[in-house]
Amino acid sequence: MFRSLQRPSALLFTGVSVRSLTYTTRTRDFRYLLEDVHGMYPHYEAIGVGDSVNKELLDTVMEEAAKVADKVSFPAYMEKEGCTLKDGNVITPAGYKETYRTVVEGGWNGLNVATDYGGQGLPTSVYYIAKEMFTTANYSLSSFPSLTCGAIETLLHWGTEELKQQYVPKLVTGEWSGTMCLTEAQCGTDLSQVKTRAEKNPDGTYKINGNKIFITAGEHDMTENIIHIVLARLPGSEATTKGLSLFLVPRNVVGADGTLSKEKNVKCIAIEDKMGIKLSVTCQLAFEDSVGYLIGKESEGMKEMFTFMNNARIGIAMQGAAHSEIAFQNALQYARERGSMRALSGAKCPEKPQDPIIYHPNVRHHVLFAKAVAEGGRAFVMEVGKMFDVMQTTQDKALRKKMDDEIAFLTPIAKGCLTEWGLEAAIRCQQVWGGHGYIKGNGMEQIVRDARIATIYEGTTAIQANDLIGRKVLSGKGGAGKDIFAARVAEISERLSGDKVLGGYAKRLGAAIKEWQESIPLLKKASAADADSMGAAAEDFLMYSGYIALSYYWLRMAEVSSKKIAAGEDADGFHQAKVDTCSYVFERVLPRAKTHYEVMLAPASSAKHEAWDLN
Repeated sequence: MFRSLQRPSALLFTGVSVRSLTYTTRTRDFRYLLEDVHGMYPHYEAIGVGDSVNKELLDTVMEEAAKVADKVSFPAYMEKEGCTLKDGNVITPAGYKETYRTVVEGGWNGLNVATDYGGQGLPTSVYYIAKEMFTTANYSLSSFPSLTCGAIETLLHWGTEELKQQYVPKLVTGEWSGTMCLTEAQCGTDLSQVKTRAEKNPDGTYKINGNKIFITAGEHDMTENIIHIVLARLPGSEATTKGLSLFLVPRNVVGADGTLSKEKNVKCIAIEDKMGIKLSVTCQLAFEDSVGYLIGKESEGMKEMFTFMNNARIGIAMQGAAHSEIAFQNALQYARERGSMRALSGAKCPEKPQDPIIYHPNVRHHVLFAKAVAEGGRAFVMEVGKMFDVMQTTQDKALRKKMDDEIAFLTPIAKGCLTEWGLEAAIRCQQVWGGHGYIKGNGMEQIVRDARIATIYEGTTAIQANDLIGRKVLSGKGGAGKDIFAARVAEISERLSGDKVLGGYAKRLGAAIKEWQESIPLLKKASAADADSMGAAAEDFLMYSGYIALSYYWLRMAEVSSKKIAAGEDADGFHQAKVDTCSYVFERVLPRAKTHYEVMLAPASSAKHEAWDLN
């Protein structure tokens, strides 16, 4: 069992006790999901793009994206120097600008943008594949184009044709970049407190005044212009989120002839000294009579901004899988090379003074956890991409609504759980490196620091949990997402319950989803009796749902791989590793769900004011 983890590397027993980080995109795992698990080629046929989006194209996309990720993005991953602010200008580390240009010049920003605006017109799911590769290779660098892509989607969905034509092509080429400007010092997540003001000018533009904080890529020297998507409040607007409007505010105003103003329209007044992602600049921006342009309609900014926010939340979910992937690769390599003591079950390499630490059960479990999250998370996000493809192309209103409901339900689970697990995977893989994992410059401590933010930005885990339980489950307005999810899980559980290899796991998953469904009326009843109970239960319900979702995707992969093994199509053990990891998930990960179930149904008394306000 778990033979793939034991496979020796070329460096085994070289006496090396520490090594530099490495990263190689595992394109085979992407192909496995595309071809064997998710059936993406029949899917592309079904949505009407099969003539152009085929195996030949996808193989080329993956090979080229992996080449750029491995050879261009990853070498710039390690922190050497951070970003600096001088006279209102952010200077990125030496060579970063050139690395960025090499990445965006490949056309990756516009992979799923319509050809009318300079994009390649490919499905969202294809964009997600390339995006994960770049995210894993260099988390900080990928934040610049990721936000640009969110700005593009927002403009295409809500902007006027004039705004689209003027701004989207330059964003697609990466000559300009984009940001999301939401929060302010007094706000946090509560955007009803936004104070940034917008006043209409006689020429139809708007004058924007206020400050924004935590703006990723808000100022830098890698593009000639930066396009800010800004929430602001019009005079007399309702003092809630319903009173917010959405504006495009360029750092440098664009003239009718396309030239840029020399003076900046938006000023960077500070940059944050962060725990991690130090190569991704986080800015405080000042808008002082800044020229802005209305996107969409007045007082509908929050609805419009959710296009950007939901795009970002799936992107952050992907980061959870990405952190797990790079942590897994480096922990596995290190554990194969590092010798320490003998295995408890007897010497595995008797010709050597010690056995590789991969033979120690606790080390193996650390590595397996990262593998389970990386590959299970990849399967999860790829399926969400598939749902987006359908929603964005179908003419069937009922099917579009079904996809929208399911995406809405899965988004907080993906964002909340994958980022929490990505952080755990990073910490566990740092543990594999022992003391060397704690030393700056070796890389593992940077992965941990970088992973930490993913559970916080674009809505903390608690925000995702409250969204899931409050809007998507207990509210009658949550759509059919939870029922679709339950039906999916129940179907595979019932279908495989008699399988000789996977039947036991299928029955466990069936029992878990049945208990999950039965818990919802209990949560509703508790919430009706005590309003605090919903908030007290939210994070446990989120994680409870996430463990079921992760196990569901692993069971799907194990079903495919067990058939390959039975057919004699597993000469190198790739499919056995899938089945073995599924076994680990059901034996060591899914049981966590039971504790979350018990905790979420416990009384909310410990969350009451009186219980903790002690002098």
